[in-house]
Amino acid sequence: MNRKPEPPRRWTWPHYRFVQYSFPRLCRLLGGWRVHGLENVPEEGGAVIASNHLSFLDPVVVGSALRRRTYYFAKAELFVPIFGWIIRKCYAFPVERGGADMTAAKEAIKLLRDGELLTMFPEGTRSRDGRLQELSTGAAMLAARAGVPIIPCAMRGTDVVMPIGAKFFHRGRVTVSFGAPIDPLQYGEKPAKQELGRLTQQVSDAILGLQAQQEQATR
Repeated sequence: MNRKPEPPRRWTWPHYRFVQYSFPRLCRLLGGWRVHGLENVPEEGGAVIASNHLSFLDPVVVGSALRRRTYYFAKAELFVPIFGWIIRKCYAFPVERGGADMTAAKEAIKLLRDGELLTMFPEGTRSRDGRLQELSTGAAMLAARAGVPIIPCAMRGTDVVMPIGAKFFHRGRVTVSFGAPIDPLQYGEKPAKQELGRLTQQVSDAILGLQAQQEQATR
């Protein structure tokens, strides 16, 4: 398996831009599309976007909400013929789950230092009840090693539009919120395990705050 991510270029694959253009319009037809806090995402330079995880749609939703392209981690099992080629051209690259994948981590740090965005779902798997699960420290570690900010992100409604186990879209409103950047270098370039835990807790608290704002807006 080719473990290398799609190399950064000045241009972005046309089908990626097509999805960025068309997916929000599909969501509006299905019930609604809202994006908040986009000013918190830097217009250039590397950053880790750390989001909650509700649905298989989540990577598409984050990518469509952004003005820039973003890279993603995707489980290695998805990189089968044809589909693997498609998601690679959409800037996903494989990571082995169940342990530390140092090859993927090194590639991610290089992308971040090259000025790219990397979207991660630190829960590791989709939440079945919508509540934020415990976050892994991976996003904090990569951001610290690359010296880039972490942008907390909260999604709402993707589990309604595409619930776990569903094969077709359902009606529902999708909301994406980006929070203020969190600087990992407050703990130094190589924070220890305990410091990574504190940084990860900051990210978790920020996502929970964004979710509370989304909940309040629906009342």
